[in-house]
Amino acid sequence: MTKILPELARGLGFVPGIARGPIRREAHADAILLADHEALGSLATSPAGCILTKAAAFSHASIALLSRGVPTVILDADQSNGLVEGTAVVLDGAAGRVLPASIQADALTPKPPPVPASLHTGDGESVALRVSVRAADAARVAREQGAAAVGLVRSEFLLPAHGRIPDKHFYVQAFEGILAAAAPLPVTIRLLDLAPDKHPAWAAGLPDTGALGRHGSRLYDDPLVRSVLDAQLAALAELCPRYPVRLLIPNVGTLATLTHWQRVVKDATQPCNVVVGPMLETVGAALLVDHFLAESALVGIGLNDLMQSLYGADRDMPQLRDELDPYAPSVYRLLGQVARLAGADVDRVQLCGILPQLPGVLPVLLGLGYRTFSVDVAHAPYLAQTVATRTCTQDRALADAVTAAASAREVRSLLGLAGAS
Repeated sequence: MTKILPELARGLGFVPGIARGPIRREAHADAILLADHEALGSLATSPAGCILTKAAAFSHASIALLSRGVPTVILDADQSNGLVEGTAVVLDGAAGRVLPASIQADALTPKPPPVPASLHTGDGESVALRVSVRAADAARVAREQGAAAVGLVRSEFLLPAHGRIPDKHFYVQAFEGILAAAAPLPVTIRLLDLAPDKHPAWAAGLPDTGALGRHGSRLYDDPLVRSVLDAQLAALAELCPRYPVRLLIPNVGTLATLTHWQRVVKDATQPCNVVVGPMLETVGAALLVDHFLAESALVGIGLNDLMQSLYGADRDMPQLRDELDPYAPSVYRLLGQVARLAGADVDRVQLCGILPQLPGVLPVLLGLGYRTFSVDVAHAPYLAQTVATRTCTQDRALADAVTAAASAREVRSLLGLAGAS
């Protein structure tokens, strides 16, 4: 009979996977990093696993852990008090558990099979599970794991060496590397999306406009940013005859903004007829989703920034992490309203961001009517497994209960996460 050993800590599973090693306060490739959120900004080495405390889960620094596929658990400060540096542990990122090193393998979350070529819920509803990437290696893994498409290439993270300003030649190589690695999957590239904490060396001189200020397409009128955007479009004009590619314009707030950039892209990428859609990142834009769907075959919703807009809280500030609670019912009330506005075209709305990847959340989003998601590569097989075990009837009932809930605590209870961070 298998002996079940007590867990050392349980929190929020953030990046799935199993990692083993001693707990360290500094990053080592063979160790489990125990760190506050601030340490992520200087993380040069990928640890075997990560235990985050005081974490801003929706921050760009945390997203980098997802992109690296580092198994990660998020703990409250008091949950980590019993963890001693040097202790050998096993980290189960999917379950959000930190366990003794002597735990047996059959007590850990098994790795699911690849995403099936045709993904359906238990009662036959089709679901498109796409992946978000920032490098060719991730695109290749996505294809091998059975993803339906590459739903989001984060092009701002494609950077030439030595802080140089990216030019057309650089982007031809960078984009083609991703497109070739993903082929024959269709690929959606989000055009340059700079933000206060996403100013690479070449853009270091740009002013800090704040979390709710000028970022994404709102910066395209800056001469330096526009020159790099034009380099991206020139590269895509060379590549689009050979690869299936679609584009998203970041942080679109109005139909006029979308129409303007659709015209710019069309002029720059002729004779290709590239689909150009908006990334909706504010509450005001999301509530116009039906009008955006009338103008584009693709509409993305950037859930990380949408939550920031909804709560008026900078998602990159750990001090405000409690204000950005992914289990607050207001998030799902808003998304339910957006899904109703989208109506029969809701399957053309691609949800992007961390929210669908958090424990218990995907069934709620399915229950609200969403069917298209772009998630990080590490999560895709786990989410596909969840989809296959759900039915529309149970998920609609769950979504109704969540949107009727009065508190995040009640939502966690409905999702069976009462003990989670």
